[in-house]
Amino acid sequence: MTDPSDPPRPRDYALQEELESLRQQERDGHSTPKQQRRIEELERRLRVDEHGAEVRERREEDREADRQDEEERARHRR
Repeated sequence: MTDPSDPPRPRDYALQEELESLRQQERDGHSTPKQQRRIEELERRLRVDEHGAEVRERREEDREADRQDEEERARHRR
């Protein structure tokens, strides 16, 4: 799982900034239906990006565990 203390990627940061701006307009009562759809789209994209990062991290952890297992098996064969 991604660490919340990790800095956001530049793309995620830009999406988050736009999302916050649109939410502020919504709170101020100046939101249009188009902006509402954009908010939903940005939220989806951020969730997808987060999920993708978690999948990549999990795969890297699996690869590292496989490497360690292979090294352990190689040591036992000697």
